[in-house]
Amino acid sequence: EKEAVINWIKSQKYWDLSELECYLIEEYGVVFKSLSSYYELLNEAKISWQKAQKKNPKKDPEVVKKRNEEIKSKLEERNEKIRARKLIVYAIDEVHLLEGDLISHGWGECKNRLKIPINNEKDRQTYYGALNLFEPDLIVREYPAGNGENTVNFVKELIKINQEEAKKNNEKEERQILIIWDGAAYHKGQEMRKLLGCINQNLTEEEWKVTCELFAPNAPEENPIEAVWLQLKNLLRRCHRFCKNFKIINRLFKLLVDLKLFNFPDIEKYDAFSCLI
Repeated sequence: EKEAVINWIKSQKYWDLSELECYLIEEYGVVFKSLSSYYELLNEAKISWQKAQKKNPKKDPEVVKKRNEEIKSKLEERNEKIRARKLIVYAIDEVHLLEGDLISHGWGECKNRLKIPINNEKDRQTYYGALNLFEPDLIVREYPAGNGENTVNFVKELIKINQEEAKKNNEKEERQILIIWDGAAYHKGQEMRKLLGCINQNLTEEEWKVTCELFAPNAPEENPIEAVWLQLKNLLRRCHRFCKNFKIINRLFKLLVDLKLFNFPDIEKYDAFSCLI
């Protein structure tokens, strides 16, 4: 009977103590005096109490797989240009620093709940980041907000940086840029379309100065720069006692970026970018 109960527990998609109690009553007429007996059954079935991980119900694994394959195919077609540094591939995303979000947990006395002073929970700073997917390089710029105007300004900044580097290295050809980002409205908005129409005017698709591709919807983990943002936010949380105000939080964030106090993501682990290794 115990083996049958264990198998029943394992067959469930979701687990709840009351469900187990009802099952034992209905099937075997058994009610345990102690909750520990129920916990032992769950433990033997390798079911543990744990913090739930967020999952977006809108995410479609098949759509993600297909889109990753499409991106990979496009990169393979441009492989020669990428390795010759004639085409620079960036994964782009924004991170929004909020004082209230960054300082949420800490060690404190058991008898007293920890209180952390926050000057203004609404203090907010937006950073745009571009992660070079072929070479370990991260470009970060701060803006008042994530919107169409600032998106265009950041892309213009990337163009300028690459023009200056190409000139410095005496490169004969102008560098092209391939941007891969999520489907945020301001990534696809009128301002961005106007910029692309202007700089790519009268050019064939192969000659475009800037090309934009989208990640699969509802799959932020497919963007490698997300791993960088997570590392930086975790470092900020560890240093919260030094951050007396939001201004210091921003200064520390920029210092962490400038000193590259983070690990660049292992691109090989991302299905869309394994071909860049």
